[in-house]
Amino acid sequence: MPDGAVPVMYFVDLDGTLLSTSSERYFLKHLLRKGILSPAAFFRFLFFYILHPGKTVREGKGWNRNYLTGIPPEVIEREAAICSGILLKSSLRNWTLQSIRELQNTLCETVLLSASLDCIATGIAEDIPIDHIRASSPAVVNGRYTGRLTGLRPWGRNKAELMQKICDQRGIKPVNCAAAGDSWADRYVMNECGCSIAVCPDRKLRKLASDRKWRIVEGRHTRWA
Repeated sequence: MPDGAVPVMYFVDLDGTLLSTSSERYFLKHLLRKGILSPAAFFRFLFFYILHPGKTVREGKGWNRNYLTGIPPEVIEREAAICSGILLKSSLRNWTLQSIRELQNTLCETVLLSASLDCIATGIAEDIPIDHIRASSPAVVNGRYTGRLTGLRPWGRNKAELMQKICDQRGIKPVNCAAAGDSWADRYVMNECGCSIAVCPDRKLRKLASDRKWRIVEGRHTRWA
């Protein structure tokens, strides 16, 4: 925090901020390699982007979870656990991990706030001192995923709305919180918090961070695709 105080909550993004890669992209490749996701299903997933270009602009590239359609949750949860273990060993950003650990024995609560799948976020958080997780929750009908999500997908303005709800539930103000993000879409959360850190940011977030005099952690920016 600017005055040296410990934040009451620390909101951390996953892909690009805590991880140096895209968990979604890695998971897609994993499902293809294992034969769980067929080439036909993968091309159908890509075709959804062609059909809905406006939605991609409004909601970011990760809105499309069509690749999950028809797969039982237990299969995805099993493979997500495998991927999370690999990502924990190979793709953690040391600065972000250390910032979380430094707050572990304080009154600050750490929230992983990510548009990534909740099963991946949960797997990542198992070995890291994360207190709460808000991530994308896939819808299930008749024991199989539908390709849609339930509730708000934590991205852009939705992420800021979820952050505000968490703060309201605890009777705290975002200005007394900290946030770490890597992309332009994270600005909605970062603008509200009293302390924001741009971790290996994209070009637009870097400029905003420089203008606002936020801390910038240097490194290669992570792209979704």
